[in-house]
Amino acid sequence: MHRVSCIHIENFRACRKVTLPLDSYTPLVGQNNAGKSTILEAIRWVLKPSALKQTDFKSPNEPVVVAACVDGIDADVLGLIPHERHRQAIEPYCREGRLWIRVTSTGTSAKSTTQEVWQVEECPQEGVPEYWRTYPSGLPQAVTALLPEPLHVLAMHDIGEDLGKAKSGTTIKGLLDEIMKPLLAAHDELTTALDTIRSVLTTDGDQRSEHLKQFDSSATGALEHFFPGLALDLDLQVVDVKEFFKAGDLHVTDTVSGDRRRFDQMGTGAQRAIQMALIRYLADVRRAEDDLLSRRLLLIDEPELYLHPQGVRRLREALNTLSTSGFQVVLSTHSPLMLNRDNAANTVIVGNTADDGVTARKPLRQAVHEAIEGAESQSQTLFELGNLVDIYFADRVVLCEGKTDRRLLPLAYERLYQRSPDLDHITFVSVGGCNNFAKALSVLRAMDIRACAIADLDFAYNHARRAELLERDGGDLIAAKAVLNRLQQEHGFTLGGNGLPQKCSQWMASDIWACFAADEEGGSIAQSSHEALKHSHVWAWPQGCIEQVTGADDKGEDAIIEQEQKLRTMTVSEIETQMPVFKECFDWIKNLQATSQYQ
Repeated sequence: MHRVSCIHIENFRACRKVTLPLDSYTPLVGQNNAGKSTILEAIRWVLKPSALKQTDFKSPNEPVVVAACVDGIDADVLGLIPHERHRQAIEPYCREGRLWIRVTSTGTSAKSTTQEVWQVEECPQEGVPEYWRTYPSGLPQAVTALLPEPLHVLAMHDIGEDLGKAKSGTTIKGLLDEIMKPLLAAHDELTTALDTIRSVLTTDGDQRSEHLKQFDSSATGALEHFFPGLALDLDLQVVDVKEFFKAGDLHVTDTVSGDRRRFDQMGTGAQRAIQMALIRYLADVRRAEDDLLSRRLLLIDEPELYLHPQGVRRLREALNTLSTSGFQVVLSTHSPLMLNRDNAANTVIVGNTADDGVTARKPLRQAVHEAIEGAESQSQTLFELGNLVDIYFADRVVLCEGKTDRRLLPLAYERLYQRSPDLDHITFVSVGGCNNFAKALSVLRAMDIRACAIADLDFAYNHARRAELLERDGGDLIAAKAVLNRLQQEHGFTLGGNGLPQKCSQWMASDIWACFAADEEGGSIAQSSHEALKHSHVWAWPQGCIEQVTGADDKGEDAIIEQEQKLRTMTVSEIETQMPVFKECFDWIKNLQATSQYQ
């Protein structure tokens, strides 16, 4: 199915110059005032241009430019355009199913806005085109047939206008228009009946009423006494059947009290809930339709507003259904509930800086493709990171091996700094094992997300070597094996064929590494490996693992609960004194620089 696959914006409000990919369902996430709503408005404007205000120009001396790439325009799609001359107008500008269009405005009048299409022969396959020409005759109609005017659901800044009576151009009117399409098709007999009435009542009707003809004749005769040469006729207008629905109001009845009010007289929360309910109903209607031609863009600002969490999840599924049923959905959101594994890969993180204006980071799907070779590894990493929706709502992402670190680290941070890590835009996420760290970090780096990992000490001597974060046969590894061999003779634990700890009946591998770290020579080697890994944004516990930091004797759920209770009863001073490595770790995380430092 065809869709807008890329949008390029220049000089529009806070968007100095930004390009971002779009999928069938694309969430935009970011802090307040990052530019998410501006991007939605730019998408609407490129498909439905209108006069701009002076405040829409980032720089008043430069034009506003918005370009859109439409992909998936194959022969079947072109064949569905109703008029042949419109098909002929668009075909020369579609290369391998791709079309670029652009709208440019140099001022605030309608005449200052021009619509253009790419000069396809002069433009390379990839990137935003540099060569354009004005729309030829028939192309605007063809583009409109493929991509009708977007339905833009605003955040609730002007409730009366956006959510009130079904006025032209409002959200409710647009939703009702979409919902009524199958109803109009199902009652075609109403159109036939109105055609009959029209032929009787209108001036040019072929069965015009004799009474009306007599009125026309008599009234014209009377007029001749005053103004000869003029004729009168009574033309009674008959509306189309769809106008009946456009003139209607949406009412809400309280089934308990019987109170019936117009939609715009309801409270804000009820209005928003009903608005989203109509979108969900539209998804059910569209699921049964077979409309292959038009792909209408549904642009929604903060759909989760005023909705219960369960309602947010249901809305997310409804929007996902619409994205496969004739709509392309682009939304801004502050809620992790609007993301799931299926759509997280296409989520775009939007930011705003003083130097660059609005920025858009690469979505996960694109970053995985660029950072990892091999389809199987790409698929696995995409699945694993796609489940971690928290990574889209933080400035720093901390990858953990398992639930012990995932639960104790945020608690220790909160106890030390007397504030949740969320307030500092830090999130701790578990990726199910340190063997995934290197790939996950490379993907997050490609997404321009500041990320690090916290691992047990054994990571420094196995997975880090395979991932080439440390030299495969480095001097520290050789020295570590020598110390382990010496300690084995003293304590009787088991080493594998590679000279590294191996679980046995009385020793866990983590216990052997703790023994290694407690040894004077081993501790020095562990500290050296720890410092080396920090350059790759990995913190390996030099003590062995987090249980050595907290002083726990066991692992498992009971041990985690015991450590949580211990941290909650300790003062800041006690944690800093007894577990100083926690503060060292957190200060390191807070001071992480941009990802370019370790590219």
